[in-house]
Amino acid sequence: MPIEGFASSAIIDQLTSVLTVLSADDRKKEVNKTKAVYAFEVTGTKGKKHYFVVDLKQAGKVTDGTSEAEAAKGQPKPDITITIDDATFVKISEGKTTAAGEFMSGKVKIKGNMMLGMKLEPLLKRFKKLAESLPAAPAAKASGAAAQEIALQGYEGSVVIAQIAQVLGADEAKRQSVLKSTNAIFQVDLNGPQGVKSWVLNLKPGASAADVVLPGTAAQNKKAAGVVLALKDADFVDLASGKITGQSAFMGGKLKAKGNIMLALKLESVLKAAKSAGAKL
Repeated sequence: MPIEGFASSAIIDQLTSVLTVLSADDRKKEVNKTKAVYAFEVTGTKGKKHYFVVDLKQAGKVTDGTSEAEAAKGQPKPDITITIDDATFVKISEGKTTAAGEFMSGKVKIKGNMMLGMKLEPLLKRFKKLAESLPAAPAAKASGAAAQEIALQGYEGSVVIAQIAQVLGADEAKRQSVLKSTNAIFQVDLNGPQGVKSWVLNLKPGASAADVVLPGTAAQNKKAAGVVLALKDADFVDLASGKITGQSAFMGGKLKAKGNIMLALKLESVLKAAKSAGAKL
């Protein structure tokens, strides 16, 4: 998902998308081609740092966080850690400069296997080519919701929803477990600075990685929601963080449910599952 102040997050998103869309066998092939875990410490345009870990050694998944420990949670030990500023990372991905050249200039710092750092450009090129050859599943699935992004500016709750998409998209075992235990489709309506915005959590067995979270209403995405949940953006964030419960929000009038009210309680389980998998909720 896009991270404000980090244009390079699009590079990581591309890696994540490819690993998500690939079949288990094809993902394993790509992992075997690399056999390494890359960790990135990126300094954004406003001086803030963000961390990414790309596992191309075992499970083939990507995690991130605002701290090194958060990003590394549930991941194998990195074979290389690359410290880099956001603009330089983008230039390397675009082929405008090289990791070796920027290392010599001091803009790139490497800890661990130096040779893996020199393989960064070929790695990014390979995944860019894969991304171009694969169907753009996430965008195509959101047919009724146009090109609306999952994460919307001004809606903190949408970041939570995007993180659910990331967790369930990157971890197939986690996704299958959540789909089996939830077996429901939710429409979440968040009231924020630009009015009410909607997302669909398609948590029924058989949903693909690209299909578990869809921007827009259930009708726009041609889904039948078992329950429609409506609440303020800030209250959804509180629900995700555990500051309030679904039951207390409903009883206090903060949460309105149309449809199967009991499904609202299952949403908390989904949020907890995503949180336990390492997403910052």
